[in-house]
Amino acid sequence: MVSAVRSTPEPGADSTVSGVTVVGIPARDEATTIAAVARAADAGLRLAFPGGNNLLVLADNGSTDGTPEAFLAAPTDTPKRVVQSGGGATGKGTNVLALITTALEVRAERLILLDADLRSARADWIGRLASAVDGPGPRLAVPVYRRNRYEANTTNHLARPLVAALFGRHLQQPIGGEFALNRALLCRVPEWPHPASAQLYGIDIWLTANTLREGHPVVEVPLGRKLHNSPFPKILHLPQQVLDSLFHVALRSERPRPASLDGPVIRRAVDSAAAPQDPALVAEVGASVRRYLAAHGPEMGRFFPNMAALPAAPWGPRIATQDWPPLLADAVQTLAAGHFQSARDHLIALYVSRVLSFFEEIEQLNDTEINALLDRQALHTVKMVSDRSIIFAGPPASAEFDRGFWTG
Repeated sequence: MVSAVRSTPEPGADSTVSGVTVVGIPARDEATTIAAVARAADAGLRLAFPGGNNLLVLADNGSTDGTPEAFLAAPTDTPKRVVQSGGGATGKGTNVLALITTALEVRAERLILLDADLRSARADWIGRLASAVDGPGPRLAVPVYRRNRYEANTTNHLARPLVAALFGRHLQQPIGGEFALNRALLCRVPEWPHPASAQLYGIDIWLTANTLREGHPVVEVPLGRKLHNSPFPKILHLPQQVLDSLFHVALRSERPRPASLDGPVIRRAVDSAAAPQDPALVAEVGASVRRYLAAHGPEMGRFFPNMAALPAAPWGPRIATQDWPPLLADAVQTLAAGHFQSARDHLIALYVSRVLSFFEEIEQLNDTEINALLDRQALHTVKMVSDRSIIFAGPPASAEFDRGFWTG
């Protein structure tokens, strides 16, 4: 059940006529970028649906920097509305669910989602995403774009390989943020059980995984480069929320449904941009992993037997490309055995070790070589999971989200 919301329409916003195209922007404290995103969305709506009954909606989750005011002040031809999505700072998913509720209330034919911190939003994205979900059945559009080689780590090392191994599609950006849902899919969303993590950063993977689980089309839409705020400072809690939602959806399937292994198709996931992360933050993250390993190392060794042969690194284990897929398969097997939180939280420690190892691994590689590496990693994960006889026993008893060691 999606959360109730309170909305305030701008004068002129008509929510009673069918055929509406809604561009929804989930936000909290994004006053510096929200006006530019609104202008790009407005220009895109005018290009794709000239004369259409369009609506721009900001879902705000307790901003304290004037984000709603900056949004409403942005000059647009498209009517605007602000939706207050409930308790302050409850998470991105709360905003997205509020946007879905609003889209259903106005009988929208399609909802297009744009991140509020975008610095690369283009008008043509709106038409591309919208056209990808044309059709009578439920359809989801997800983005394909290029990123700084030191970013998109949750996507590249968790979401992309695990979605390929569990749900049958090798998607480059299953948690990209710039999504589109047609009306048929919007109507399905309230029927899906959602864990508490889907109200947080688990929302994107929850939408993608449920759409694939039900067998609906997911269309990849090329959008070029994406520039936005780096998610690296969230590396200890964002991926935990993503894994939590992903695992909840996976457990509603009988077994993994791996993607085809018919030859790699090299995707352009990275480009020439190469801005390493802050060394002080990297050191802090590494220290957190060492503390986790000190507290949980013996149990991790039981659930992740492929840890045993890993060489040591300053942050913990050094995990090369060929080492990562067996560990992901260990996590899926641990999940299937009923150890939900251990599979999730131990994997976070290993994931951070993989990311820090990856940063060293790619120092001398060019873009083409990194793209090929990420493709091999995903396809090898598919094979590792396929080679095991894994059966899921159903979802966990609780949908609550316990951060455990990774609180913060």
